[in-house]
Parts: sequence; structure tokens; C-alpha cells
Amino acid sequence: MSISSASLLSSATVSATGGTALPFASAGIVGEQNEIYATGDTDLRTRRSIVCSVKKPKVNASAPNGYTQARSQMLFKFPLELDNGAITINTVRVETSTDVETTQGEVDEYHKVVAQSLFDTDFDEFRRNLSLS
Repeated sequence: MSISSASLLSSATVSATGGTALPFASAGIVGEQNEIYATGDTDLRTRRSIVCSVKKPKVNASAPNGYTQARSQMLFKFPLELDNGAITINTVRVETSTDVETTQGEVDEYHKVVAQSLFDTDFDEFRRNLSLS
């Protein structure tokens, strides 16, 4: 399939099954950011982490509702030691921007639809081969 004719479920239940718990702990909150890291990763060079950050809405007369959108972002970092010994950091970014009038139920629905796109086969060629068709 392709993203040009993709199909995702509305009002779906999305959950993870199987696997093993991957515990995280906070390295500390600085401003509007909290970096958490995988506690089982002992090599600091290749330790997986997630940087969680927020931007709270602010009054803005030119915005549609008089406020900027609330923004939250999770930046997943997956360091990888290459065959030549160099370290690269592969990343996955999940970002949400919503109006202050958006309900939590609506935000939850957005996230469920987005989560499906990460494993739905309609998006395989996009993710694997950078195909936009």
C-alpha cells in the first residue's frame, strides 16, 4: 500500500503487547524540558534518552483564539556506535500543537491515529524508502 491511499482507524484502541519493560529515569528538569534516560544503558555514549519539552500557550491578539497553541514534544534519541567507532544519534520526534480550546479527548484521539501510522503497513514505504507516493 502507499500513503496516497492510506487508511487508519478512528476511535481505535491502541496498545503495546509483549516485550520487556524499558525503565527510564529523569536526568533533571531544566526550564520547560525534562530529559529522561534508559537506566539499563550503562555506556553513556550509547544511552537511549527522551527529551520531553513543552511550550505553554501565551496571549497573542493575532492568534485565532487570542492565544498561541500549546506545544509538547518528545525527542527520542537512539545513539548507535558505527562500525568505524563513531557515534551517530538516530532520532524520532513526536510533536503536538493544539489550541487551548481543544479537549483532552480530542488530543487523545489525535495521538491514537498518529500512533497507528508508526506500524500501519500503508506507511512502510514512506518510513523505509522515503517514498511520498
